[in-house]
Amino acid sequence: MKSNVLLQIEGMKCEDCATHLKRALQKLQGIERVLITDWRSKRASLVTTQQWNEQEVLQTIEALGYQGTVIERMPIGMDSEERSKDYDLLIVGGGSAAFAAAIKASELGAKVGIVESGVIGGTCVNVGCVPSKFLIRAAEVYTMARNPRFAGLGSCNMPLDWAELIDQKEKLVSLLRMQKYIHLLDVYPNISLIEGKARLRAGIQLIVNNKTYTSRKILLATGSSPSIPPIPGLKETGFLDSTTALSVKTLPSSLAVIGGGAIGLELGQMFARFGVRVHIIEALPSIAMSEEPEIREQLSLYLKEERIELFTNSQVRYVEKTGENGCFISIQNGEKEIGLRVEKILVTTGRSPNTAELGLEEVGVKKGSRGEILVDSFLRTTNPDIYAAGDCAGLPQFVYVSAFTGGIAAENAINGAKRSIDFSSLPRVTFTDPQIASVGLTEAQAKKEGLNVITSIFPVKEVPKAIISLDTRGLIKLVSETNTGKLVGAHVLAAAAGDFIQEAVLAIRHGLTIQDIVDAFHPYLTMSEAIKLAALSFKKDVGHLSCCAS
Repeated sequence: MKSNVLLQIEGMKCEDCATHLKRALQKLQGIERVLITDWRSKRASLVTTQQWNEQEVLQTIEALGYQGTVIERMPIGMDSEERSKDYDLLIVGGGSAAFAAAIKASELGAKVGIVESGVIGGTCVNVGCVPSKFLIRAAEVYTMARNPRFAGLGSCNMPLDWAELIDQKEKLVSLLRMQKYIHLLDVYPNISLIEGKARLRAGIQLIVNNKTYTSRKILLATGSSPSIPPIPGLKETGFLDSTTALSVKTLPSSLAVIGGGAIGLELGQMFARFGVRVHIIEALPSIAMSEEPEIREQLSLYLKEERIELFTNSQVRYVEKTGENGCFISIQNGEKEIGLRVEKILVTTGRSPNTAELGLEEVGVKKGSRGEILVDSFLRTTNPDIYAAGDCAGLPQFVYVSAFTGGIAAENAINGAKRSIDFSSLPRVTFTDPQIASVGLTEAQAKKEGLNVITSIFPVKEVPKAIISLDTRGLIKLVSETNTGKLVGAHVLAAAAGDFIQEAVLAIRHGLTIQDIVDAFHPYLTMSEAIKLAALSFKKDVGHLSCCAS
């Protein structure tokens, strides 16, 4: 009989410790698989057969200088009651959270079923990150060709075939969906796909296409969908959302974007660069309100330089259709009423969890005020046999969060690992040009938490890589604890900011200081040097230093 055995391991000090321990345990008889997700968790999960010897395992751990304790044993679907279950884990949803969970559960020896009623792959690969960033990158190339920064390079007024670009985007999406999702069903024989709409039923059951499936545990990973505000006349007039905007047959002459958050800014700038006259309407005092004020102000200027019109502190009063291809938008801006005529409207006012018609109430799963499934720190719902991960659980709406939480939820569900998640070093990137990349606390958040902090605001125009690239837009703002020097926040507005924010992510995760960053080697003429220079500027005037000096 196979079992999942959960061990508490004391004494591991680094990733190498976990690697050496894993190799040693895998050599023992009766050990099919060893999983140590993170040495800091002090947990190891074993898939064992009847031939395993508990004493031998504990002695092996002790011989390597650690202390091991068996804290749980769980048969893998072999007891009479468990044998009657169709699956060890049934997952509702077929996106990043679902597949990450399925793979993790399969690695733990579980039999897994994925239930999906739509297209496999979820939001990111089909209608989100992949297609939008493809078009954003195309718009960057199109803009650079028409506006080269280097003397001696003439502008190239290249033709634009929108239909061909959209066709290429669809082919890329299909390829990645096949490679990263559909083909994985062949790689992991323990995972099967059940096509249809799922509804929960008491007794850890799902009904799909009038057929009932039983499982030891259930994971809900149903994602989210664009949220549409109740603006009078909007539904009757017609509008685009973040999904449909990526597949329009022809480019509109003008576009009003309702919502000045990350998605609205990314898509608004993309359409503007392809020649669309763009207006962005934001109800809050500024665009990108979750970012530092210095970054918001700078990005606003850059967007205006690209002839994008920004309306902040503005509410849409109503919308109405005008003629065959037109819309009228009434905007309230303080005491002023503004009328705007455009060809199309794009609504980017956030996303809502996909939690309707799942039968949550019937099985005791509670929802929050925004429709999100309520979970505890282990991603367990108010029904202890049902877990939730990703957007539907009200977690930060990033594909990497969905995948990570899917894996954690599966591990907790299958072997009771009780792993929780620390979001304190979670990065976010807005793919405007220049990009915004942030991690940790803003200055205001740090002060609100009672921290005594100091900040450094360093202009990108002082970064050598930016200087030779003739793109000196942006700034780096670091937030540090005054007494300890520990980095608690990093916020960047720069070309490719998302590609070098990871240093700050690791610094915050591991409690590094500003001096630790300064003391590390940073290759010259790379944007990674920007983080070091910003750190250095806490104590020195970088403008008075030679190249690479600190």
